[in-house]
Amino acid sequence: MDEKVVNNLKSESRWLRLAFMLLFAVVAYLAAFAVMLLAIIQAAHGFVTSDPNQRLLKLSASVNRYIFQITCFLTYNSDVKPFPFSDWPAPEQSFVEGQDEDGH
Repeated sequence: MDEKVVNNLKSESRWLRLAFMLLFAVVAYLAAFAVMLLAIIQAAHGFVTSDPNQRLLKLSASVNRYIFQITCFLTYNSDVKPFPFSDWPAPEQSFVEGQDEDGH
């Protein structure tokens, strides 16, 4: 084997990152499930009130950004570990406040 490969296999930091990647893959799966639940609740709320729930909009927007952070970490686009090792992502205001009074 190439010496570089052997050194990479012995690298504690690479194995630690792999462990974090596995952990965050499970967290991303659970977060995606939470988004689906939020979508169902938001749809039911829309049938009852004809408007989306603003708190659920903010929550789902921040969970979506969290999933994006995890995806960036898993694909090596970022070395920053997502929450709880960094701050929880705030929702983008354009998604939450970009609607008029009719919800459009």
